[in-house]
Amino acid sequence: MQNANLFMLVAVLLPPKALDILGHVVEERMLQTPYGDFGPVALRQGVGQPPVWVGPYTGLSTRTDPRATLFAARLLGVQRVLTWEEGVALNTTLRRGQTQIVTDYIDWTRHHPATFFVDKHVHLVSALVMERKPVRTPFCPQMRAALHDVLPAAPEVVYVGVDGPRRETAAEARMFRLWGGDVIGSNLTPEVALANELGLCFAGLVTISDLSTDQPAIEPQGEFRAGLEATLQVLPRLLRQFDALPECDCAQ
Repeated sequence: MQNANLFMLVAVLLPPKALDILGHVVEERMLQTPYGDFGPVALRQGVGQPPVWVGPYTGLSTRTDPRATLFAARLLGVQRVLTWEEGVALNTTLRRGQTQIVTDYIDWTRHHPATFFVDKHVHLVSALVMERKPVRTPFCPQMRAALHDVLPAAPEVVYVGVDGPRRETAAEARMFRLWGGDVIGSNLTPEVALANELGLCFAGLVTISDLSTDQPAIEPQGEFRAGLEATLQVLPRLLRQFDALPECDCAQ
């Protein structure tokens, strides 16, 4: 079996057997990092499919230290990290059940004590963090292109990262929208910044579960579940797309 080069963080609620579409579980691990344990993570591989590490993820303020998450990715030896989560639509053109491709972010998280690898483990950090170079494209362009190929109708969005689990107020929603935010979520920041520091390719998908508090309430009609199922169906093709990608500049 070839080595897996993708770590997928699943921050959406799926039926227990839904991820079997990625293949059967061939290995499970708990990973010990300097920032706490992470796991369990499962290595999955289907017939004719590349292997992928899959881990459940949560945006609660009591979640695993985000540094442990990305440190775990390094321990697994992957180059690419994909996070799929649910989010709240700020942009009034977005609707419940739509899946979006994240291209940029605003980090409004405040409850994590440290979000950078500037400590005794700094020897594992890439030159990026040491030189403090600006990140022009925080989300990997090659991974984004592959996402567009399998989800051609998915809009590109600016993501506002919050701590959760508290929902935004109407005033906060209006503020985030004025800033240029399209969706709100809790699982891509500060993770994307940490991935950038470690030279890992990072991509984000967000499926809309609700509209922001300042928008008129609309009774759900199963759109969110339908959106999850539609995205789930394209994951095998997406794995093959990622596996065929050449070496990326993100590691530089």
